[in-house]
Amino acid sequence: MITTQHLKNAMDTELKPYGFQRKGSNWYLSSETVIAMLNLQKSQYGATYFLNLGFWLQRIEHNDFPREHQCHVRTRASSLWPEGTPRPEAGPPRIADLLNIDDYPCDDTQRLDQLRQFIAVKLIPVLKAGLTIEGLNQLLADHDEFLITLAARTALRLAPLD
Repeated sequence: MITTQHLKNAMDTELKPYGFQRKGSNWYLSSETVIAMLNLQKSQYGATYFLNLGFWLQRIEHNDFPREHQCHVRTRASSLWPEGTPRPEAGPPRIADLLNIDDYPCDDTQRLDQLRQFIAVKLIPVLKAGLTIEGLNQLLADHDEFLITLAARTALRLAPLD
């Protein structure tokens, strides 16, 4: 059975070569202007996990290791990438299913391999793209699934909400 530590080890394998620094269940990649972070969150109701992405703008406030809920821009990986299949035999699963250890039947090795592939192909490019103000603005233009604080909207010169 997959444990939280198994998931963290698989994530470390993919993220460390790109310079991500782990602190607890968070991985950070920093530039002078933006800190990109990935958070592994476990549900309190069982063996279901979530991957949360966050971006911290250093021009608003300096913080070397912001918590996911403090980030100025954030979302869940399953919101950005809802595609996939809920059936293991039908191809690559949705990330939400892959991280649902209790209810999604899957070989442990296959699950960890698919998680590492998801991180490498989907998450790392997005997190790296958001390390600049220009890149973060482009991500926000391409995806409307991000929650953006008012301070970040101002700092990024985004249109105010109606």
